[in-house]
Amino acid sequence: MAWYPGAERMELQPESDGQPAIVPTQLILHSIAAPWTPQRIFEYWRDSTNLESHFGLGYDGAIAQYIGTQTRADANMYANRRPDGTGAVSVESASNLQHTDPWTDAQVETLIRLGVWMHQQHGIPLRVCRTWDDPGYGYHRLFPQWSDGGTACPGDARVRQFLEAVLPGIVARAGGGPLPTPRTPTPPPPAPEPAVARYQVTIGGLVYGYGAHGPHVREVGEALVAHGFGTHYRSGPDEDWRDPDTLNYADYQRSLGYSGADADGVPGESSLRGLLGHLPAPRVVSLAHVRAAARTDPGAEQGHRTYGDEVRIVEQALVDEGLLDPVWVDGSLGTRTIEAYAGFQRRLGYQGAQADGIPGQRSLTELGDRHGFTVTD
Repeated sequence: MAWYPGAERMELQPESDGQPAIVPTQLILHSIAAPWTPQRIFEYWRDSTNLESHFGLGYDGAIAQYIGTQTRADANMYANRRPDGTGAVSVESASNLQHTDPWTDAQVETLIRLGVWMHQQHGIPLRVCRTWDDPGYGYHRLFPQWSDGGTACPGDARVRQFLEAVLPGIVARAGGGPLPTPRTPTPPPPAPEPAVARYQVTIGGLVYGYGAHGPHVREVGEALVAHGFGTHYRSGPDEDWRDPDTLNYADYQRSLGYSGADADGVPGESSLRGLLGHLPAPRVVSLAHVRAAARTDPGAEQGHRTYGDEVRIVEQALVDEGLLDPVWVDGSLGTRTIEAYAGFQRRLGYQGAQADGIPGQRSLTELGDRHGFTVTD
């Protein structure tokens, strides 16, 4: 396996060791339709899907590599591994939710450096791929064989940058001659619109739709499964809203008699209330209440709950951090919860008396930022 020295290595398992070898002959550029960092992209591949890319690129130009370039990744459909053993290396890059924005200057610079390394390391020829299996450089929507059902990724702005800045930059730095003038105008034929809605709505102060994140997203997913609308999940719902959530919600909307744009899988207030029986509200935890519970509950009668609803939010976050057994999510901030919170404080770098298991403003705010609740005084 080859690892690009300019990328942070975040090896994705079991894919990195378990997927077939390739001889890389192409570099294909994507937009992920989410404003994610390389770490967030890694978590998405690790936890949610088997359609990973080799690299993830953030807005600031930071890049991570998840799979060696001589191992198959699954983001390019028929370009992944051809019968002759050749395949494509793929790069997902942060973008807006509609993947219509241009790459930042930092992203362009990183793509050029990676492209030069791919030429030097693997001998990829300094040209645009002329066919779907021709060696060279390309972008995801260039050939239909590179996607399942068509794609608009990347958008027009990034296609222009690829042709006018990224590939010419790779060629210049790799010592190649000027690119040949194409015989026909390059932009590719218009790609079909994405089949799955990828916009967001805000209901009751919480965001729903592609890219939304938080416990309320999991609540919707679990309700869809409970009502028999979970067929598009490959694994259970979680706190990130992805295409399977949209497709399942669209099935639910159609069961209500909605059609057309009203059944595109993005919630409306009426359908959401009907699914859940209520509208979720932003979760708020008072630091003063949680600290009072930490002082009172351990010495009180077994099961005593000083501020049970707010403590449960903290306890569930500690469970999600892997620090507390779910059996202790009971609203009583007892010794088990204090021990778990001390572990979280140590995870943040606190030591000694600063890791005593009693929540402070900074540590509780960090826990809330990670797990979808707001901290007040």
